[in-house]
Amino acid sequence: MSVHESAVGASVEWYTPAWLFDRLGLMYDLDPASPESGPVPWIPATRSISPSEDGLSQPWEGRVWLNPPYGPVGQRFIYRMADHRDGLLLIAARTETRAFQYAAKAADVVVFLRDRLWFVRPDGTSGRASFGSALLAYDLDCADALVRAELGWTIRVSR
Repeated sequence: MSVHESAVGASVEWYTPAWLFDRLGLMYDLDPASPESGPVPWIPATRSISPSEDGLSQPWEGRVWLNPPYGPVGQRFIYRMADHRDGLLLIAARTETRAFQYAAKAADVVVFLRDRLWFVRPDGTSGRASFGSALLAYDLDCADALVRAELGWTIRVSR
């Protein structure tokens, strides 16, 4: 789940589109930022954690898919993912932020998506993000999958 922008009378939940998971071809052990209403059916994660279950206080094990919530709490998820170092992080490409820089430095691969994503609302309608996005891979399997997916400008981070 992620809140990408507020609109009067509209849902604040925006889900990652299914085609992205199809392109990546990975399974995940955990989605720690799943919506309160339940897991998004097309996210291939064995376990999901809703906001009321508090994904930040739960253990993270194995490969993680993370589309963090928007706002200050989202930054804590981003830092946690960078420290966890196993999985994929979908993040707003706001390169000037400390959270983005911290997460990108820890990543094995960073991909700036070639187009803005069309996120899916709970009712099935979609809306185009008002910003660019990046995917950050942690661990070699995730990095290889992200490179193979050819989603945009790709940078392998050297250590």
